Amino acid sequence: MKKRLLPALVMIALGIVSLYSCTKKNEQYTGNYGRNYFPLTFGKTVTYDVDSTLWDDFFCVKSLHHYQIRWTVSDTFRDNEFRLSYRIDSHIRTADSMPWQTHRVMYVTPTNNSLEMVEENLRFVKLAFPIQNGNTWDGNSKISYVLDEDLRRFDGWHYYYDKYSEPFNDGFVNFENTVTVNQVNDTVNNPEISPNSFASKTFSKEVYAQGVGMVYRETIYWTYQPAAGGSGTGCRKGYGVIMRAVDHN
Repeated sequence: MKKRLLPALVMIALGIVSLYSCTKKNEQYTGNYGRNYFPLTFGKTVTYDVDSTLWDDFFCVKSLHHYQIRWTVSDTFRDNEFRLSYRIDSHIRTADSMPWQTHRVMYVTPTNNSLEMVEENLRFVKLAFPIQNGNTWDGNSKISYVLDEDLRRFDGWHYYYDKYSEPFNDGFVNFENTVTVNQVNDTVNNPEISPNSFASKTFSKEVYAQGVGMVYRETIYWTYQPAAGGSGTGCRKGYGVIMRAVDHN
């Protein structure tokens, strides 16, 4: 009797393993908490034209760069809280005629109340549900400043929705149904007006389109130190990035 039962148990065990594997691979986020403003389906891609600015305070120069980035939803997994999460592969190229190169990996976790995204080891709460004009939240609440003083630049941001369900043109493509996420807009002084005073600027906003995902991102962060002794023009240090969606599937 035991000899007959053993093969059956082995087959059942193999079937369970196979079923688990298939379920994990084909697991999909089916919620509509965000009205499809960040669709998560395998193979979903968005391609961006990117313009970046770097301010170098050592040489006191500003440099401009242009390239393309493509995001692709490539896999699912369970995070350390056993929440369904998605891997997004980012690829980069210097021109649309050049081959794509591996850039970085990002992770997205949708929940009943929000959508979290991990970029460069920083976890942001990109969207909060429900989506409606005026809703506000602490999008950087999961970033710890204790071990890295440089991350203080993310402190005090108050995300809020604006222009919900309105069209948006990113300069290349017109999107009919979007929502704008204003994240921060802080400015201290203006070096062009007060070159002998410390100055800084922190600005960030993103736009999401229904059925597409993020279609626009603008981020600026720089600080300005006046010349020593208050004589002469000082230098800025920081960066600025603008991402515009130019293609998607």
